[in-house]
Amino acid sequence: MKPITPENLNNVVYVDDVRISPDGARVAFVRQSIDGAANENVRAIWMKDLSGDVPAQPFTSGRKDSQPRWSEDGTRLGFISGRDGEPGIFVLAMSGGEAHGVATHPNGINSFEWSPDGKRVAFVASVRMDERAEEDKAKNEGAMREDADKQKDAWARKREKEQREHDDTLRFDPRIVHEFPYRTGTNFMSDRWSHVYVMEVPDGFTDEHKAKPRRVTDGDVNHGQPDWSRDGQALIGTLARRPEHTDIEYWEDLIRIPLAGDENPVERLISTNVSHFHPQVSPDGQWIAVQRIVEDRPEFRDVTLAILPVGGGDIIDLTSSLDRSVNDFVWGRDGAHIYFTLMKDGAVNLYRVGVADRVVEQLTDVAHEITSFDVDANGRVVFSASMPGDPAALYVCETDGSVRPLYQPNTKFLNEYEVCPVEEIHYASDEFTIQGWIITPPNFNPTNKYPLALEIHGGPAAMWGAATRSMWHEWQTLAHCGYVVFFCNPRGSGGYGETFMAANCGDWGDGPMRDILRGVDLVVARGYIDTEHMVMTGGSYGGYLTAWIVGRDHRFKAAVAQRGVYNLISMRGVTDIPYFNDRETGVSPWEDINRLWQLSPLSLAPNVQTPLLLEHSELDYRVPISQAEELYLALRTFKKTVELIRWPREGHELSRSGEPKHRVERVKRIVEWFDKYTKG
Repeated sequence: MKPITPENLNNVVYVDDVRISPDGARVAFVRQSIDGAANENVRAIWMKDLSGDVPAQPFTSGRKDSQPRWSEDGTRLGFISGRDGEPGIFVLAMSGGEAHGVATHPNGINSFEWSPDGKRVAFVASVRMDERAEEDKAKNEGAMREDADKQKDAWARKREKEQREHDDTLRFDPRIVHEFPYRTGTNFMSDRWSHVYVMEVPDGFTDEHKAKPRRVTDGDVNHGQPDWSRDGQALIGTLARRPEHTDIEYWEDLIRIPLAGDENPVERLISTNVSHFHPQVSPDGQWIAVQRIVEDRPEFRDVTLAILPVGGGDIIDLTSSLDRSVNDFVWGRDGAHIYFTLMKDGAVNLYRVGVADRVVEQLTDVAHEITSFDVDANGRVVFSASMPGDPAALYVCETDGSVRPLYQPNTKFLNEYEVCPVEEIHYASDEFTIQGWIITPPNFNPTNKYPLALEIHGGPAAMWGAATRSMWHEWQTLAHCGYVVFFCNPRGSGGYGETFMAANCGDWGDGPMRDILRGVDLVVARGYIDTEHMVMTGGSYGGYLTAWIVGRDHRFKAAVAQRGVYNLISMRGVTDIPYFNDRETGVSPWEDINRLWQLSPLSLAPNVQTPLLLEHSELDYRVPISQAEELYLALRTFKKTVELIRWPREGHELSRSGEPKHRVERVKRIVEWFDKYTKG
């Protein structure tokens, strides 16, 4: 069979956002692929019949389609698409025909949900104060802005979009900063706020039926995507309690937005020291299920699942006793159970909890990472997941607990290319038990010697496992290049409880380093590692640990530090999450600047002996590129072997969602750097 290479990233297909039709006959999902020639990530809506062996088929023809959502009667499927420029809501009738754009917004639509009767949608879009005033003026004059991008041809829409972009450019020349954070992701934050709109969706799509969206929230504050009350008279959503922090710092209250009349006073259902998000109303309309997190040191807290009466009242926590974080959840169709996924011990499995008896049941127990799921009326679950031997597929979990594949888009690729096996290990480090994994190269012979490639995750509260989707291709590529790959979840990782997650507070370096290197020692003790040719890499917090380890330990022949934090003093002043920085380190620069310097890999620059490749994105506003520039300059000053790769147009998510050519090139350069020092 063929070896997996960096270029094979273009061959891997992913599936996400699973939605079962109301009649349980089919499932809609997002199929993600790469067009290498166009250097584009492609997303389309696909459909799979659940009652037979009919192959999955594409349902939309766009390249930027996502978020499939069924109308409650199952006759129509709505989705978000950027095919005409800014993302808007499109609808396809299941009886056939073309997709019709039913809702647009000059600034794009972020998300939406159907009303229970299928006659309206609620969506979220960002809008400035003066734009809100213009909307209100048009409404008062009796004619909302004719939404009327729909009545203009593509050329006119393109010109208007260019004009808006030009006007925005002039508005920010110069840019006057008066909010915080003022940049995140890969962009400076605009002066627009996320607001909720409600709009009627016509049964037909003739020119006589032009929907006019109505904004139902106001103010300089961000709203999350709401769900509908069952009677359609209100929306249940979230509101940022501290507008200056946005949703980066949590602080979200659960709210009710009444829809009767022109005035829509927002009613806070819960406003405490706990943030609430992703509300979903139960099928009988009696309960709101919501995820929540304690705001006191949230970096070290689990996300739990809770319910409360739809009119407000005492909240009932359903999962805090599990001491693990809930990833996602959905109501069962009969309202008797809530189904959810849980981060636990290197895997993301499926669970459910009874609303009446509060009993939690585990439905799957596999070393997989479930990324999305939905439940039909009979309790059958369809989910997308990665497995150690398959990076992405669609599965069905029957009511008897049996799991079978439903759609495997990577079958052809996996039949041609060899997948290296993954072994799980456990070992002791101080008072902790550490979980790790080993991937061995093709034709592995334990009597031979192999170079070791150590991989370190970020977060710090991320959790890796045997089937981590975002790393599957990179790990397999390194194994096929002849490396034994080792990775683990050191103290501070998620998935092992709050005590474990908080164990690296104020100790980002030495404690986690011991956990990792003891795992390396365990693998070396097996006798098949060439200890003169060991290499390592990590990203974000993993980049921090990579630089920390090469400053304290000299066993590695080469290292690659990706998008890492290297100076905790300056990081506090340039990141979009400085309070995260304070809570993780346990101190701010004004309290103990010397302590932050002692915790910074930059302080260890004179001790580094390992050839180090730094790679960083130029538009990374989570860990700005100045972090890499500081370490690069320091290592050059001390005449160390170091190189710096700067990725244009990319942010902190380069390795997961960057331009395909950059993602392929990134893995190639990591392999080349390792090979240079292990294979000459």
